[in-house]
Amino acid sequence: MTLWEVWVFVTAVLWVILTIRDGEFRLEPNPLLLPIVGLLLVAIVQLLPIAAGERRTISLDPYLTSQATIKLFASLLFFALFTTFVDTAERRQFAVKVILGMCILIALVGVGQNYVGRALWQRGTFGPFVNRNHFAGFLEMGVGLASAAIVVRSVRIEMMAVYACGVLIMCAGLVLSASRGGVVSLAAEFGFLALIALTARSEKREERSRVRGLVRAAGVMGLAAGTVIAALLIVGSERLVANFAQEQDTQTAELLNNERFSRRDIWGATVAMIRDHPVLGIGLGAFQVAYPRYDPSSGTQRVEQSHNDYLQILADTGIIGGAMAVAFVVLLLLRGLRAAGAHDRQRRAIALGALTGCFAIVVHSFVDFNLQITANAQMFLALAALATPVREKKRRGAETRRRRE
Repeated sequence: MTLWEVWVFVTAVLWVILTIRDGEFRLEPNPLLLPIVGLLLVAIVQLLPIAAGERRTISLDPYLTSQATIKLFASLLFFALFTTFVDTAERRQFAVKVILGMCILIALVGVGQNYVGRALWQRGTFGPFVNRNHFAGFLEMGVGLASAAIVVRSVRIEMMAVYACGVLIMCAGLVLSASRGGVVSLAAEFGFLALIALTARSEKREERSRVRGLVRAAGVMGLAAGTVIAALLIVGSERLVANFAQEQDTQTAELLNNERFSRRDIWGATVAMIRDHPVLGIGLGAFQVAYPRYDPSSGTQRVEQSHNDYLQILADTGIIGGAMAVAFVVLLLLRGLRAAGAHDRQRRAIALGALTGCFAIVVHSFVDFNLQITANAQMFLALAALATPVREKKRRGAETRRRRE
């Protein structure tokens, strides 16, 4: 059990104590909780002694599945706690500042590794992560949050420069990471933000609304081009270009050392895994145990993840678990887009920025396993909660009832 899980469980105990003291159980009814609960139930079923043969459980490794189930339960509690207690405009704004501050700090650590620590750190720009793709995944979520605040103009003019500098620092860290998936996801999230800005409608006349949409979309693309080009000029792009070109020279050999395997082979093995266990999968977290049976390299590669979160959730939990994951993404998109249309600028900027960050990691998950990294997964859940706040009318009604009681 990690320190993060202990922290979540201790906070949940304090939540129970608060409930007993006040005599009222507080839980925001966010529909995104339902798919997580469904996935948790699938994991529990995988641990039940209902299978035939020597292995009494559906999971190929009950221990690993039990550990993954505990982690999933902690994630469920984290999301429930975040949605319940980060429930006012002031708390959401504070949460955004904390997240952006952490993203910028981690980006600066990565930049420092590339310059200040180059004599001592030869593995590349990873920040506090062990993999540059996960470093890039963390930063790309912060880029969406900061960019939306600029586009929606939810902050003062003088603060826009601060947010723009934050975007520049995060983009610089992402470029230095030389993560191909990170760069593609960065482009995708800017495109998503531009599309939302273009299609947004105001209460003004249709023609004026269309012009404003074009201006906002142009602003997003200008922000994207400006920050990325500035980042490339400041930190350079040699490693990124080499990674895209897959040049195995002496300069990049160490950087690319952790990708000397074929994603195509891993994905093919994962598809075979899904074909053999279509309904409930091989067991949540049991991928590394099942993979050697399907490994086309005859054991020369040690693979613990599928490097595609969508294929892995299907392999781990089958079609039922995959349906839960799809339901989560669809609900997030629908409710996030609704929240991004709010009249209040700050509320709209937070929802749109959080949804944009989530979109980036959803794209990145096609070629990596960011959502299996604790820090990135909890960042994603925090942004999902910020993107789908409870409606103000419902909140006011609940607060009124509490005061009357």
